Amino acid sequence: MSVKHILDQRRSVRHYDPSHEISPEVLISLIESASKSPNGNNIQATRYLIVDEPGLRKALLPVAFNQAQVVEASALIVMLGDYQAFDANNIMDIHEQAFQAGYMDQALRDYLANAAIGYYANKSREELKLELTRDVSLASMSLILLANEAGYETITMSGYDSAQLKEALQISERYHDVMLIAVGKGLKPGHGTVRHEVSKVIYRNEIQ
Repeated sequence: MSVKHILDQRRSVRHYDPSHEISPEVLISLIESASKSPNGNNIQATRYLIVDEPGLRKALLPVAFNQAQVVEASALIVMLGDYQAFDANNIMDIHEQAFQAGYMDQALRDYLANAAIGYYANKSREELKLELTRDVSLASMSLILLANEAGYETITMSGYDSAQLKEALQISERYHDVMLIAVGKGLKPGHGTVRHEVSKVIYRNEIQ
């Protein structure tokens, strides 16, 4: 399937076959590909928290306002951004690995690493949160497309209580939660949606 076909045909599915299992190998393969998504300065801040313990899934049901896919989907993934990815040591290590792999020379390694460290150095927590949201969202879209390509249905969820989610899963303030993604075999298709005509969303040179 082409990306265009997937986007034209996909729907947000809310009813899943709870007996269907996605093998760990398949899930890891999907995430491995999604991890190659674009991200700022290649700091690789996206983290994928797979929740597969039935008791935890059940505990998350009221946290996500009783959306059935939380417990019925084959996979539930919490998409997180790691604030520690902005640390200089992480940035330097990634660029050193790129240098060792022959992707850049020493001068470019040092230039890019120092530029990235300087870029994040004076940003506020809110500004860094926005950086994480961008990167995690890009990875999330990639994961959805990959899962759909593999024959699974998906839905993204922002409808949950963030504080309760972090408490239930013992997620520290090191991480920013962006969304939940449910993946599985749908029992019934999602309903169609109406989208704006493209002429309503395209502007040139200025926007009102």
